[in-house]
Amino acid sequence: MKSKILTLISAVFLLIIAGTLLSCDNNDVRTADNYEVKVVLRAHDGLTINSEAVLNVKAGSSAEFEVEISDDYIYLGNNANADYNERKGTLRINRVLYPTTIDLILVKKSELLHLNLLKNENSSVMTITDGEEWMTEPGEVTVYAQGFGGIVFTGWSLDGFLSEGGRLISTDPTYTFYMDKNLDLYANFENLSEYTIVYHANGGTVAATGEDTYTFTDDFKSMFPCQQTLESNDTFIRDGYVAVGYSTEPVSYEEYSTVNDIPGFSNMGGVCEVGDSGRLDLYVVWAKASPESDFIFNNGTITGYRGSDRIVVIPDKINGMNVTRIASNVFTSDMITKVVIPKTVLTIDTQAFNRCTNLGEVVFFDSLESVTDSSFSTCSKLSTIVLNASRLPKYSGTAEGSFCIKYELVRTLRDSKKIVVVSGSSTLNGLDSDVMEENFPGYSVINYGTNAANQSVFFLDVISNYVTEGDLIIHAPEFTASGPMGNNVIAPKMFRGNEQCYDIFREVDMTNYTGFFDSYNKFINGDPSDSSLTPAKNLSGKPYQLESTGMNKYGDLMNSRPGPTRPSFGAANVNFNYNILGYANLNRVNRQITAKGGALLMSFGTFDKSRMNPSKATQAEYDRFTQDCANKLDYPVISNVGTYIMEHEYFYDSEWHCSDEGAAIRTSNLTIDIRKYLESVGN
Repeated sequence: MKSKILTLISAVFLLIIAGTLLSCDNNDVRTADNYEVKVVLRAHDGLTINSEAVLNVKAGSSAEFEVEISDDYIYLGNNANADYNERKGTLRINRVLYPTTIDLILVKKSELLHLNLLKNENSSVMTITDGEEWMTEPGEVTVYAQGFGGIVFTGWSLDGFLSEGGRLISTDPTYTFYMDKNLDLYANFENLSEYTIVYHANGGTVAATGEDTYTFTDDFKSMFPCQQTLESNDTFIRDGYVAVGYSTEPVSYEEYSTVNDIPGFSNMGGVCEVGDSGRLDLYVVWAKASPESDFIFNNGTITGYRGSDRIVVIPDKINGMNVTRIASNVFTSDMITKVVIPKTVLTIDTQAFNRCTNLGEVVFFDSLESVTDSSFSTCSKLSTIVLNASRLPKYSGTAEGSFCIKYELVRTLRDSKKIVVVSGSSTLNGLDSDVMEENFPGYSVINYGTNAANQSVFFLDVISNYVTEGDLIIHAPEFTASGPMGNNVIAPKMFRGNEQCYDIFREVDMTNYTGFFDSYNKFINGDPSDSSLTPAKNLSGKPYQLESTGMNKYGDLMNSRPGPTRPSFGAANVNFNYNILGYANLNRVNRQITAKGGALLMSFGTFDKSRMNPSKATQAEYDRFTQDCANKLDYPVISNVGTYIMEHEYFYDSEWHCSDEGAAIRTSNLTIDIRKYLESVGN
């Protein structure tokens, strides 16, 4: 077998060299788009070509063959970076610039060792993290398994699943062994049909019963691996205290310098993970209210503060009356480091917190109706903001309002290698994550496409908290707007997009961002200059995480998207803007990601070529803009922007939203770009 292995390796090496030569860039050729090139798919044992084997295509476009690979052979790749889709039975090569001959690398299965992984539950992950499914010679293999959404991993077995009499060999989710023969390895999972959260009043009581615990039970849902904590938000009372969130241990707020140090802290209305037992115990975290005598109070409004505490906890009542407003210039001390604002407060006036130069943490509730950045004037060290929910979310069940699903995926898959694509709606509507996951065995794919009105750098910042060795984080921005390109101003739509996971806002250092309270105010009250911002306070609340999101388990939008729904999406006048790339912000996040062994890579969002200024829709301009990004960023730009500026026929209802066919092409192109990067770093 050794001679066969050496022959195979030599053949693969020569084909890779040939493919590299065939795909070399030549700008003189690439700028010409009025000639045809020939693409040949060469016959091979085990390969059936169900279409023409020779295609003449326009330079720069794609060629697709219909193929079938015999069950007796295994496909190991090809020399031309073509994308093989086993499910569709197609082989597609994109961006054909030269006459190309494609050779598939096919090997008889009888000449290889095969590791067959089997599992008994769908809502789970099992991957080969070291080694391959098909191996040319014996070697060490490492496998990994994880259940989520109510699925629990119970162990690896041989000779069948444990329920069928299989032999247990390991209960460790990460299992390493030496493979020298064909092997069936079984990953065993159990399905927890329910989860239970037990809320402990932790010194308070349940208002309705006077008891010290409240128990909530619900069904596990495979799309919602994390659970919400708003349940019973209003049921706990404790005289002289204000609730600030939940912990997995019975602690008090004053014991910690920040809520992020509190064990298992969850915002009220945030998300939490229920463990393998199906039960989670949460304890209310209380903050002892500052003495009422420290405040000057008049008819519901605090007009002055005469205390000297470093931690100021504003009471919900003073003299038996609800505290509803904080007037200007009430807090002006540089001694204050933390402030807790109760849910009764509806208004915080301009400069209510003025010159509080050491204020580092603020806790408040979404019952607050009026606040702006100027309410916290000169509070330059305000790094942690805890936004608690006081009501049901308004946008639950919509795609825009359900980005908590993507956040939960990042959290629950943090122990496995993943590819996370961060972008706006060009990725939400333009990625086939299941196909991409097939293209990258061993990786879990997450489509973190949101809305171009959101700041991509914020999501990259959050994701950096959950990066592990080998993760690939793809930043694929809509290149005409500053938000996707790294701008650090918090946008109003970020609140309704993350309304079900307010936890996300305390995951970042807010001194790196601006506009938080201004944008929150627009989220609550609307914005006269933006008719798309319906005031959240005017909408009805809905149960958390309704399953009508229209997204699949990866975060892809699932609606059918045929070709363009109207002839044009606007005038052809879009130019490249070289001044909107927030490279300093992006480079900062890159340092966080690389420090944990991950890689941040830049690609681009899709865009309708018919919207480009014709003088800018040229390869020379594409190269110039791409190179400008590469010059400013400390991490690789793996794509050329021109690859994702596609013809009008590949879009659906906007210049950013791909049709189904466009999403397939974009997915294939992104797969090629990622593969080239991995090859360049030796993976």
